[in-house]
This record gives sequence, structure tokens and C-alpha cells, in this order.
Amino acid sequence: MKNSYAVVDLETTNANWHDNGRIIQFGCALIENGEITKIFNQKVNPEVPIPSRITALTGLSDEDVKDAPTFKEIAPDIFKLLKDKIFIAHNVNFDLPFLNRELNRVGLNELNVKAIDTVELAQIMFPTVSSYKLQDLTSYLSIEHDNPHSADSDALVTAKLFLIIESQIRDLPMTTLKSLVNLGTQTIRETNLVFKNIYEQRSGSQKLLPDYLYEKNGLVLRKKNFHISDQIDKRSSYPNTENKKRAALKGKLDYRQNQADLMDHIYKTANLRQKNKKWNLIEAPTGSGKTLGYLLPLSYMINSGQKLIIATTTKVLQQQIVEQSIPLLNQVTNNSYHAEIVRSSYNFIDLDCFYESIENYQGHRHTALLKMKIMVWLTITTTGNLDELHLTNYNNPLFTIIRHRGEVKENTIFAKDDFWYYQQNRCQESLILVTNQAYLARHLDSTLWGDNSYLVIDEANHFADNLRNVASPTVDFFRLNEYVKKLSDILYQNRVTLRYAFTEVTTQLWNYQDLQDMETHFEAIDELMQRLEFNLFENNVENFVGFEDRSSFVHLLLQQADFQKDNPDLINLLSDLIVELSMVVNRIDVLFDQYNFQRNFISVELSRVISNLIIENAKIRTTLESMDELLQVIQELDAAFGIEIDMRDYYEPNTLKLSWRQYDITDLITETTDSFSQIFAIGAAITIQKDFSHFILDLQLDEEQINEMLILPDSNDMAHNSKIYIPKDVPDVTKLSNDDYYSMVTKHIVEILDNMDHQTMILFNSLSTLEAVYNKLMETDVKEKWEILAQGVTGTNEKIKKRFAIGNRSVLLGANSFWEGVDFPNKLLEILIVTRIPFESPEMLDVKVRQEVMAKNGFNVFQADTLPRAILQLRQGLGRLVRTPHDRGVILLLDNRILTKNYGKTIVNSLPSGLPIVEDNMRSIKKDINKFLK
Repeated sequence: MKNSYAVVDLETTNANWHDNGRIIQFGCALIENGEITKIFNQKVNPEVPIPSRITALTGLSDEDVKDAPTFKEIAPDIFKLLKDKIFIAHNVNFDLPFLNRELNRVGLNELNVKAIDTVELAQIMFPTVSSYKLQDLTSYLSIEHDNPHSADSDALVTAKLFLIIESQIRDLPMTTLKSLVNLGTQTIRETNLVFKNIYEQRSGSQKLLPDYLYEKNGLVLRKKNFHISDQIDKRSSYPNTENKKRAALKGKLDYRQNQADLMDHIYKTANLRQKNKKWNLIEAPTGSGKTLGYLLPLSYMINSGQKLIIATTTKVLQQQIVEQSIPLLNQVTNNSYHAEIVRSSYNFIDLDCFYESIENYQGHRHTALLKMKIMVWLTITTTGNLDELHLTNYNNPLFTIIRHRGEVKENTIFAKDDFWYYQQNRCQESLILVTNQAYLARHLDSTLWGDNSYLVIDEANHFADNLRNVASPTVDFFRLNEYVKKLSDILYQNRVTLRYAFTEVTTQLWNYQDLQDMETHFEAIDELMQRLEFNLFENNVENFVGFEDRSSFVHLLLQQADFQKDNPDLINLLSDLIVELSMVVNRIDVLFDQYNFQRNFISVELSRVISNLIIENAKIRTTLESMDELLQVIQELDAAFGIEIDMRDYYEPNTLKLSWRQYDITDLITETTDSFSQIFAIGAAITIQKDFSHFILDLQLDEEQINEMLILPDSNDMAHNSKIYIPKDVPDVTKLSNDDYYSMVTKHIVEILDNMDHQTMILFNSLSTLEAVYNKLMETDVKEKWEILAQGVTGTNEKIKKRFAIGNRSVLLGANSFWEGVDFPNKLLEILIVTRIPFESPEMLDVKVRQEVMAKNGFNVFQADTLPRAILQLRQGLGRLVRTPHDRGVILLLDNRILTKNYGKTIVNSLPSGLPIVEDNMRSIKKDINKFLK
């Protein structure tokens, strides 16, 4: 009966069987010899009330099931149907246990059957999919799914999904399939049966690999083209008239006057550049087409030496430029430009390390599943970029082992297949490079950028903060103690294995004497750490914490003068500790090099030891880099910085954590200026009342460095296409406790969504507030009528953005990156709720340091920094709403300070001219919204 499957789906009153959960619908699709032969659909009277949220989800009410049989009446037939079949479900560890408990409840035996999980199969076989919900998979695979959350419909599409997965497995290379069978012992229940059965069926026949694949040492990889072939007509010229631009854009994009003005301005500036005046500041409001606005003119300026570098803020923006804007540029110019995203080596898989980890690093069940996923992914990917796996987190220790460290591969098994080398080669050849602002700041001396290239800083309002982030790391002494101890324990506990290994090898790059010497280093590190921690405590904590605060968590913010005062021993201790830690890290690196060189003669047991050493060594290396930066900062006599000190326990100095924040970024600005021929700093909101002064001050630009400043007009007519509403009953948010504030925000969200049918996004100032409001919303009826998506709670930013874009009754709760850079045109977003004016917390280290320096220099901190930053953030948020001249949308602002405080007029005057602000009761607001959005 191995080819006979029963694909089951249950609809229940509650996901928890112990909490009065009962079955209300049983769906089953039978698969015989690869075909769906029969579908069963049975409503069930649960003999308990069906909650309203379940009715909203499934469409089944108490009325619908009142005449249906009870589970006890149909249980014998269900048992008979399933007892000789292999049980399949999408999340089998819900459906099978639930069904068995119900069988037990009515006095029948449990089903003792083999079971397969299609969620896990899909995770392995579709490794780049961002969501494995049944609805999302059916959409991805174009499986018709008429009635989601109806048991018979879900069972049918799960059966179709299973058959597609089976087909995909049959098409796998035999080498990959064999690896999956070996790793599959860790899969849920008997899910590995699918791989084993197909492997046995195919074991007699060897199918040749398709041309696009090749095998290397048991891994099947996709062939990749190491070279870029840009096809550019050098004879073509920039369309410098309106008619030429209209002709180029015809059939591809609407002609927009402000976009054309931006193109002409950039083209003229790039041709008439001045040697010392390199910075061009441009405010291009939402909908002005700024990306093509700079891509088109600069595409006519670049060549093999003089590239175009685009620095953005998020991965989403980087992908958007490469996948949408560059193809559009090619259509408009009839050329074939290629853009490459420049990423850290950390983003890429190291094939040599992954190959070793397959056998030598076991981890837990999830590690085996991850290896299976990667095995399949390697037959698909040409980049080796681990982000393609779309995991919600990359905290599995396996990633510490298999992430690329950026070293040049020589004489290793996969040296010629190295993804990092491949990416570097393509970046060298590509004329257009897209990268992260922080990565650019860390690698300004890279040869990838070419000579005298053009730099576009997109979303330029973040550039100053990103430069400061680069110079502002953290050292957690408690964690560092843990890493060093773990490394020492691994070496000590495996000393016999290591002693034997290093008497056998002939290279002697690392020997048993090195192992003994490590103990000396560990003793020195332990002593230095204790002295350093006590020094920091004695000089920077003891005198700053009163007796009444010593029983709680210690949190201090110190100015440079306080931290540095009369403490020459600090520099010596830090220097000595850095030397000792460097000796340990470097010795482990040498050990790893010898391991690679001697690989064929080293045992599996030793390989496991090496894998664990690599994990801890990587953690120490990261902290070591931060300590080195701290040492450099505190030795600069004129540096302006602040120190944040946290201690979990006042009486335990080894729980110290240091963070520091530099204000001065003039050196990085100078280095950026010197590295490029022209710099275009572009953003949708970088001026305050049409003035660039705040932006120039924040970026610490010299007026002599600025070539031109340009402000493009708003083409979306926000004043006509949008409104701001403020409910009359909104209290002063500064006078509310946290709980009262969360309740107030939740109340207004529930009220605005009731009987509404418009996609809604809610913007928060912090993720903690977002999560608190999300939890309160989930206690209301909103969740029964709307899909609630919450950043950091229900999925990754990319995942919830995609779900929101395909939804029709979705609410997205966002913070941070959702204030800008997300694009929801054409009624995908119609209501924007801003929970409060986005003032920064003055207790944040970077804010405190920045504002202390500004105050010393005679600035009114609120007027020069706090208020402008809040205005810019608010403008960015409003820009999410009206993305094209045809969009209409409304803003609900749950903060009346824009009307009641003196600074409110400044905020209003900085918003699009003529934008209506309406204060009214919620009933009138909702009525007006429906009329406005009709």
C-alpha cells in the first residue's frame, strides 16, 4: 500500500485540543498511484459553540453544523478510511495528533500510520519561497484554490501540492537525492519516505545531469557565467529635448516634467563638474521618478573605469533598483546595462565549509533540515547569496560555519566554484554597482568602486547616521567571557583527540605545543579581563550609581570627559587584551588552515571539534574588532563621543557592556568626497521648509564642498489627493502611561477599521510599542475581519510587505524601515495611521551624544535637531500614501500636538502646501474618509 495516501485537513473550533477544541469539518483526498482518486468532505457537529473568529475564517457557523453528525458517529468510518493509508497533511503534527485525540475521546484506538508533512517537504524543495502557508504555496505554484480554510478544498490542494513536490523530487540529480535521503532521518515522522521511495525507484537508472548543472565532490551546483556582457551602444546620446525624452519613454513610462528636469540637471552637472565642489543636494518628492531620473543621465557618463555607484539604506531598495529600475533603464535606452549588488562576504555560502559540515557538524533536527534545504538550493542558485533562502532568522550555528570569511580560496576543493570570488569578479566588471550605505562607508578604499566614479546616495537623509553607526560598535564583556570559556573548554575536553591528530600530521603548521601555549593565553586573558572590568567599574560606574540604584539593572550615559578622566591604565589593559585575544584567534585560524590542507587524513571526530572552534572563534573575532575601534577612539584627544554602560548586576563587573557613539564624521565625509568625481545626495524629504541647512549640518558638510542644491516640485498634488484627520478625543500623548497609550491607540485602530474596506498601514516609533498594540489588537474582533501583519512579529519585513501587497483586507503594523522606501500604489494603501509625531527618544545614546555636542556649539537642540528630524520622518511616512498622481489616501494622526503646541505650526508649514488637516469626531471622520476615497 506504499503508493496509497490519504491527504487530510481538519477545521476545528480551537487549535488546542485541551482547550475544548473539536473538529467541525473533515476533508480528505485519496491519492492512488500518483492520481487523486476521491475527495471526502464531512461537516461535524462539535457539540460546543463555534467561536466567531473561526466562523469568520472557515465560513462555518453553529447553524451550518447543527444537523451534521457528531464525531463519535463518523469516527469508525474515518478510522477505516485512514488505517491502511500513509497520512499526509500540511503541518501533520497538528492534524494527526488532533485526530488521534478525538478518536481516543470517543473510545477508539489511535491511528498507527506512517505520516508525511508537506510543510517540511515544501521547505526543502522550494528553498527560496518566503512563506510556506498553504495559500501562499498554492499561489506560488499556480494551484487553483477556491475555498481556503474549507477542509475539503485544503485537502485537495495539499494533495496537488504533494504530487508537484513528488515530481520535483524525481527531477533532482541522484547525488542530491541521495544526500537528502541520508539527512532525511531527522525529518518529521516519516516524511523521509518520499525521498527514500523515489531514490529506490530511480536507483537502477543513472540520468545524465542537464547542461546547466555539474557535480563536484558530492555537491550538485548550477553553472554560472563569471563574466558580464554589457551591450551598450556608445554612439547613442542623451535625449536632451522634451521630444526625445517622450519618444524614449513612449509605451514604457508616462512623461513627467519634474523627472525630465531632474535628468537634465544631473546630466548638466555631471558634464560640468568642479574639482572641489562635488556634492549635489537634491530633494525629489515621492512620485518624481528619482531612480530613473538619475540612472538615465548618468548611464551616458559611465565607462569601464568611471562607474555609477548607488548607495541605499535597505536590501528591499537595492533589489528594487536591480530588478525593476535597471530593466526599465535598458528599455528606455535600448542598451543592456547590468547592475550588481555589492555585499559583504558574510552574505555568501562557503562551499568548502558547507561540504565539511554535512558530515561533521550535526547540530539539532533543524540543522539537518537546513542542510537539506541548502542541498536543493545549490542546484538553483548562481549567486550563493544566503538571503535567497528567505529565513526569518539566521541564528542557527551552522551559518557561523558556512558563511564566507572573505579570504581568497587557493588549493581548496571548491576554489574554482567560490561564490565570493564570483561576486567580486562580477562587481569588478559591472558598470553599475548598488550597495548599502554602511557597507560603502566601511569600504571606501575598495577598488570595486573604480576611479573617479559617480556616487548617488539614495535616501540621503540616513547617510550621516549610517556613517556614525560605522564608527559606533559595542563590546559585551559578559558575552566575551562566555566565548573565550567555550573555546577553552572545547580545546581542553578534546585534548586527547587533538594531541593524537597533531602528532600524526606532517605539515606542523599547528602542533601539540600550540595547544599547550593556548592555556597560557587563556590565563592571561582571564587576568586581563578581570583587571579591565574592575578598572571600568571603579572609574566609570562606582561613583555614578547611588546606593538606591544598586539593586537594579545599571544603565549609564557618560560623556567622553567623564569616561576618559585620569585613567591611563585603561589604554594599556585594552591594548594587552587585544594582543592576547588576537593571538588566540590567529592560532585557531592557523589550525583551520592546517585542517583544510590535511583534510583527507583527519578523522570525523576532529572535524566536529574544528567546526565548534570556528563558531566560537568567529564570535571572538567580531568582539575583537569592536575593542580595537574602542581603543582608537579613546586615544583621539579631540574626539567627540559618548559611552553607554550597561550592567546586569552592579556587584558583578564581568556583566559590563560598553557601547559608544561618535559625533564627528568629517573624516569619513572627506574620504567619501575624495573617492568620487561627483556625489548626488538624493532624498524625498531632506529639507525643512525648503531649506537644506539641517541636512548640511547633520552631514557636517563644508559649504565649499557643495556644488548645487535642487528642490523638485511635488507632482502628486498631495493637497488635493490626501487629508490628515485628528480625532477630537485624542489626549496629550505625553501625559499617558504606556498602558493607557497602548489602549488609546488600539481603540482608535479598532474604530477606524470597523465597517471600512481600505488597505491600512499603521506606523509606530518603536517596535516595543508596535508589539504591545498588536497583542491588544489580537484580543479584539479586528483579527476576525482583517489580516493583521506586524513587523518583527508575524514575519520578516519582506514577507509582510509581500502579503500586504496581495491582500484586500490587510492591516500592516510597521516601524523603522516602513516609514520610507516601501511602495504601495494603486489602492494597495489608502489609510495611513501615524500613532505619534516621530520624535526621537532623548535617552538613546546616539541622540544624547549628538545633542550634547550641538549644545556645546551653541545650538538650540530642539529647533536645530529634534524638531527637524521628527518633521523629516513624518514627511517620509506621509510619502508612503500617495505614490502616483492617481492615488488618493488619508492620514489618521493620533497625536494632537501638531495643533496644540507652538512647534506645530513649523510642522504644518513643512508639509505639502495646502494639505487639509481636519479635527473632528471619529464618526464624522469615517464618513468623510469613505466619501473622499470613493
